Amino acid sequence: MREIKRGQAPALCGIINVTPDSFSDGGKYLAVDAAVQQAKELIAAGATMLDIGGESTRPGSTYVSVAYEIARVVPVILAIRAISDILISIDTWKADVAAAALQAGADVVNDITGFLGDPKMAQVVAQHGKQAILMFNPVIARPQNPSSQIFPTFGTGWAFTAEELEEFAELPILDLMQAYLSRSIAIAEQAGISADRLVLDPGIGFGLTQRENLLLLQHLSVLHDRGYPIFLGVSRKRFIMSLLEEAGLETDVASPAGFANRDLGSCYLTAIAASQGIEVLRVHDAAAHRLGLLMGSAIAQAQQQTDKHLSAYKK
Repeated sequence: MREIKRGQAPALCGIINVTPDSFSDGGKYLAVDAAVQQAKELIAAGATMLDIGGESTRPGSTYVSVAYEIARVVPVILAIRAISDILISIDTWKADVAAAALQAGADVVNDITGFLGDPKMAQVVAQHGKQAILMFNPVIARPQNPSSQIFPTFGTGWAFTAEELEEFAELPILDLMQAYLSRSIAIAEQAGISADRLVLDPGIGFGLTQRENLLLLQHLSVLHDRGYPIFLGVSRKRFIMSLLEEAGLETDVASPAGFANRDLGSCYLTAIAASQGIEVLRVHDAAAHRLGLLMGSAIAQAQQQTDKHLSAYKK
């Protein structure tokens, strides 16, 4: 996979967090050798894309300077690019970090602010002729919402007027996502980025209630209806754990059952998303998600399947 295309077979994007404090794997891949080994394992397990980030954006995380973020991600990108031509996205909302990563060999900018965090980001993407993943970020759109206030600040608040933010606070979540991404796409167009260079992300887990996360997952098709491919990250998100807790299932990741349940719940969502033709699924455990991807993709591509006559089970 050399780029993300609308209608492509669903693909797995493996996560490599080069951070000390990411919610799931913080500190595990800070060393370049460890990150490269993880890249090899993700690729062997079926990932055809890697997403590399140097700043945690989980609730309660703190800002990382541009210099530190570059120092974390660029050596990893260079080392992975030396062993593989796999598609690499840089997970950052900072234009200078994105520029350094693209120069090091990254192919895609995964901007969790959808060009609304750093006003220079769209121009960086345009100058390099690369693709961009534009995420709907409710933390920026609804800064006073209780679900947003537990997150760090992304940018300086330049993207929307006070009047717009007041209006956004009252919008249903699907309408808010559409309004936000419309602004992101408009900024991309103004920078000269063509529509085929854009991918949309519904922003699952960022400043959303449990109900809102589920509503966005229920209506992913509205992004396809706009003509864009979808990049979806649900792996190990907190709302999955909440649903499991409500069902009385084990969620303590320190226990084998709790650790397994976290990924099983995530994998089921991958299967559902793949069955809807979602182009890229961002995951931690590629081997586990590959099974969900396989089953969901088979359903999505049912018309292309052969009429294979199945034999009886062997004893």
